[in-house]
Amino acid sequence: MELLRYDPLEHIDSDAWQELDESERKQLVVRYHRRVRIRLPNETAHALIHVMVENQLALGDAYPVKAVLVRLMNEGLDRHEAIHAIGAVLSETFFTAMHGEEIDGDLNARYLEKLKILSAESWRKQLL
Repeated sequence: MELLRYDPLEHIDSDAWQELDESERKQLVVRYHRRVRIRLPNETAHALIHVMVENQLALGDAYPVKAVLVRLMNEGLDRHEAIHAIGAVLSETFFTAMHGEEIDGDLNARYLEKLKILSAESWRKQLL
């Protein structure tokens, strides 16, 4: 099955997603945001965060992000909001690593620990 449209409100076909290369994935995300007329300060960065989260989700139960997405949706976020919440944690983790802040232990483990405590409520509070 070929993935021709991306909609962050709908679960992706993991196999079709993984068959695409990164630039195709990014273009699908960009097209979605343009189609629904969401203006973004940095379209490329925003799309890449979506792609990274969707890549993790495409791993299914082999990686804990799928369970976090389901939990956030059960707490009241729609799928797109949950992707943004996870993406915010991912971005924060990258920012820390890229700015040379001292990181104790494994960066991936730190990311997953932050996802464990992420909630719909805590993410919504960040938006205020």
